[in-house]
Amino acid sequence: MRLRHAFGAAFGALVLTMTIPTAAHAALGRIDYHYGPPGARTTSLLQDPKSNKCVDIPEIVGHPLQNAFNPNNRTDEDVLLYLEADCQGPSTTLKAGNSAGPLRLFKSVVFLAE
Repeated sequence: MRLRHAFGAAFGALVLTMTIPTAAHAALGRIDYHYGPPGARTTSLLQDPKSNKCVDIPEIVGHPLQNAFNPNNRTDEDVLLYLEADCQGPSTTLKAGNSAGPLRLFKSVVFLAE
């Protein structure tokens, strides 16, 4: 009888640990970038972005001919820079603490939690 109760308690604990949602993880820090046409570029940033979630660069959404460029990853996570919106197309990894020059174009990003 005790074995059955012990098994039931262990099974119940396992079910609870599987159903409790985990906290959302975010990259700590920011990624700075530029956008806009030559001669009128503007600087912006994403602060503490969520990890493992596709983020379109907000300033260029709805502007298919514009790109973000010259990223500076000041977060604690590596980031995938995608050439297309919705994290589509070719991507490049930018390591935490690194930057890329003005020829590195992107429209969306995913921060990679370890």
